[in-house]
Amino acid sequence: MSEKRRDNRNRILREGEYQRTDGRYRYRYIDEDGKEKNVYSWRLDKNDPTPKGKKRELSLREKEKQIQADLFDHIVTNGGNYTVVELVEKYVVVIKFIFSMLLRVNIIPFYMLICLL
Repeated sequence: MSEKRRDNRNRILREGEYQRTDGRYRYRYIDEDGKEKNVYSWRLDKNDPTPKGKKRELSLREKEKQIQADLFDHIVTNGGNYTVVELVEKYVVVIKFIFSMLLRVNIIPFYMLICLL
């Protein structure tokens, strides 16, 4: 059985958590679009001290918790760096899916669907 990964303070790191050689922690996850993303922090836990000369920010586990909640609620975690064209394309895909589901369960007849579009 493989050993669990640990940081410099001998704490067990969870899945997706890594410690870099400079002491910074990294969390790797896959966003809604299927792209791999990384989030960094100098602190692993909220009780860890911030290194001297470094800006105080959320700990890695707090950021990880926020990302997981956003992914669960289908919220774009990167602030929505989309162009207008990309947003319209996403909207059209969702609308097509909704109308196809409504047609399958026969909630709206096909002739009414043409009037809606």
